[in-house]
Amino acid sequence: MHITLRQLQIFREVAQCGRVTGAAETLHISQPAASMALCELEKHLGPLFDRYQGAGLRLNDAGRALLPKACELIERALEVEGQFAKGQCYERGSLSVRASSTVGNNVLPKILAQFQKEYPGIRTELTIDNTKAIEQKILEFETDMAVVEGICLHPDIEVTPWQKDEMVIICHPDHPMAQAKQVPLSTLKSESWILRETGSGTRELFDELVASPLGGATVGMILNRAEAVKQAVGDGLGISCISRVSVEKAIQRGLLTTIDVSGLSMKRHFYLLIHKKKYRSPVIERLYQFIQGSQA
Repeated sequence: MHITLRQLQIFREVAQCGRVTGAAETLHISQPAASMALCELEKHLGPLFDRYQGAGLRLNDAGRALLPKACELIERALEVEGQFAKGQCYERGSLSVRASSTVGNNVLPKILAQFQKEYPGIRTELTIDNTKAIEQKILEFETDMAVVEGICLHPDIEVTPWQKDEMVIICHPDHPMAQAKQVPLSTLKSESWILRETGSGTRELFDELVASPLGGATVGMILNRAEAVKQAVGDGLGISCISRVSVEKAIQRGLLTTIDVSGLSMKRHFYLLIHKKKYRSPVIERLYQFIQGSQA
């Protein structure tokens, strides 16, 4: 056996960092040691990276084919260590979960807390980002699974519809259209919109179902967090389009209200994402099935 797990571990880190130096720092080894291990691996398997002057290393076709296999071998080795160390079993481990803003702030924390109670030996780390950034992390095997509200069409990612959600138009309670019924969508053309950033699932749905029929929208502010959007709308700075689940409490407290737009239906799903080539350890599978069977 010429290939070692250490070589594969260094290869994986270089693939994620794009530089040998960064991989060495992450693994707490010297840069020459990391370079030598990568060189030995490429002696056996052939070149795994394209090398660009001053631009680091990027996976070539062979490297992209090796990455999921390397990740699986490393994860299986960690699984074996965990199973036999100190009497541990498959109910111990750590998992990386990413979620887009709406589901990550309003839905997943409660579900992960319930999971933690049932499986106290499994630690979950939740990171919130927008859908496009999360998709890239999955493709690079930098997260175990994700839950998003945006559509993902990448052929390497398995997408499973999960919970239903609905988008609503929100405004300050004193807004002229706050009490109106069946407001035509065209009436909102002149409004100043406070929107999420490009790449978020919320923004994608707004662009498709609201901005496009209006022939564009006047964007007064772009914010990358739903909480910031709600605060700005609550301060009377404009109106917005956002998930109902993220504004329910603010509406109940009278801080925000919705605009009743005639004929506008903005229903969608939250989606579970996982790389099709990702090794599903028993720990990963346990959390995946737990989330899939949970309702907030």
